[in-house]
Amino acid sequence: MALKNPLDYSDAEVRKLLVQASKERDNLERELKDYEWKLDSESQKFSKAEEQRKTFMVQLYGATEANRILSTEKALKLKRMKKSHNGVTKSGSPTRSMNPKKGPAKKSALVRNNLPKL
Repeated sequence: MALKNPLDYSDAEVRKLLVQASKERDNLERELKDYEWKLDSESQKFSKAEEQRKTFMVQLYGATEANRILSTEKALKLKRMKKSHNGVTKSGSPTRSMNPKKGPAKKSALVRNNLPKL
């Protein structure tokens, strides 16, 4: 349908077109408000999810750091224990250990020969 010259419209047709245009405008305004409401709602949900993600990441980082510190401390403690128990007791004498193939250590094997040579 081709548009007629605006001067060719009768008063009734102009009123009818005006009412149609007004209804169309109202529908578009309602649709725009709906989209604005949905956008605002989604924006609030996104912000809340983003805050939760940040909180989770902070907690995860804290737990990871705590785990790293504990494992480092455990490794250092184990290293110190290995250094301090390197086959010698606190009294300075060698420890007796059981060899599965040869049996328990013999007493004579643990005696130190600290006497000077003649």
